[in-house]
Amino acid sequence: MLTSFGNSLAGGPEIPAVRLFDIVPSAISIQNRDMRITAVNETFRRLFGDRVGELCYDVYKGRSDVCVGCPLIKTFQDGEIHVGEETVRTVSGETILVAVQTAPIFDDDGRIVGGMEVVTDISKTTEMRQELVMLGQAMAGMAHYIKNVLTGLEGGVFVVEEGMEAGDEDLVQQGWTMVRRNIDRVMKLSRDQLYCARERPMERAPVPVKELVCEAVKLYEEKAASDGVELLISQDPQLETGWLDSEGFYNLLTNLISNAVDACRFETSRERHWVQVSTLLEPGGQLRLEVADNGRGIPKELCGEVFSEMFTTKGSGGTGLGLLVVYRVVCAHRGQITVLSEEGVGTVFTIILPLDK
Repeated sequence: MLTSFGNSLAGGPEIPAVRLFDIVPSAISIQNRDMRITAVNETFRRLFGDRVGELCYDVYKGRSDVCVGCPLIKTFQDGEIHVGEETVRTVSGETILVAVQTAPIFDDDGRIVGGMEVVTDISKTTEMRQELVMLGQAMAGMAHYIKNVLTGLEGGVFVVEEGMEAGDEDLVQQGWTMVRRNIDRVMKLSRDQLYCARERPMERAPVPVKELVCEAVKLYEEKAASDGVELLISQDPQLETGWLDSEGFYNLLTNLISNAVDACRFETSRERHWVQVSTLLEPGGQLRLEVADNGRGIPKELCGEVFSEMFTTKGSGGTGLGLLVVYRVVCAHRGQITVLSEEGVGTVFTIILPLDK
């Protein structure tokens, strides 16, 4: 086994192999055929802790069994180098996307006695790639969306003018309602664009959570009523002040409520439609927020794409920015978000946010 890395051609000093192992910017672990870690480098310790003697799938993912499609298992089977991408958990609890490369370790008789696994954090690279994809999709989606808004404004103005010429107040009111609805759509689009475009630090401050939830629900009461949707609210009486980014949290609320009302508006097979906004103070000082509806639901094959890129089920009637805003707010608060949906039944978004300072 090499004990040093020579640099005689350049006339430089020799670097001990152990030192070279530690200065590699990727996390390296040596594992036996039982997937038990026998040695790690410094980058690995920084990301995952000194986990020598533990099973790799427990270290990376908290699993009790081998990961499906594990590259190292493939290396043990055929003695070849394998690569893959995995989502793993760091020692700090952060979830990151990594590129995995594995290579076999042979004994003197040519038998595979272990493997080397090299893990490289590619989260930032992937985020940049996704941002570029989203930018292109956003431009196309917003072009259609803005065209629809302008058409709606034009139609509303026409109805208002017709009503004014005929002295028909009901017609004027009908036209003005069309104009106001489309102005609201433009304002919401502008807010979402600004939130996604700005690189702003999260400003945590004591926020009256119950009041902010009530304010967001009240904002959509008239819209929901005009669409024939019953807007319900249920709040935990113990929920008072929490440390949140007020602007971000409010944007999260309004986007989820707006999407839920739209989901009901597009569902025509039921007579009664409802949107339920619920809050609960969980043990440990965490906020559990649920926004549920009995609208059209999300097709099963699309459920896994809800938080990826620019997801929308509204076609040219939506931009996909709303759920992107929601996802960014949750990530900024180091929270969790899940969605349960069934087409023709409805959707439930559940968000967990820490409320402590």
